[in-house]
Amino acid sequence: MLHRESGKLPFAALAIAALLGAAVSQAEEGSALLTVAVDGLEAEGPSVYISVYTDADSWLGDTVVARGRVNPAEGSFSTAITLPPGRYAFTAYLDVNGNGKLDSNFIGIPKEPVALSNNAKARFGPPRFDDAVFELSAEGVTQTIRLAVPE
Repeated sequence: MLHRESGKLPFAALAIAALLGAAVSQAEEGSALLTVAVDGLEAEGPSVYISVYTDADSWLGDTVVARGRVNPAEGSFSTAITLPPGRYAFTAYLDVNGNGKLDSNFIGIPKEPVALSNNAKARFGPPRFDDAVFELSAEGVTQTIRLAVPE
């Protein structure tokens, strides 16, 4: 499970990752469960990093409400994140070379597989928060994403 925190924070380990199934978690009172399902992993081993944002000002920056890492197996996996109900967007990337950061080319385009909530895509620049934002209700929500290297 990814734990909710505020401000800048180092990567924290995700505690729950499961193959081909949902991670099960008891949501804290007044909070909701965001399930992130990731498809299309071609190799076992590299870590997937997930960062969750609440607004356009913090989007793609260091200030997050939750950040974590999963070491999945090949294929698909899902993980659960407990957050208060609200509006969120998240990014995920596969750290192919294991250096703990998203590698990009000289103009900033990622060289490693990435995905965003709502499977939002970048068009003529970085992806927009408004394209990735979703509503997390008290009932929870599942976002299914597919990691891919941007073209």
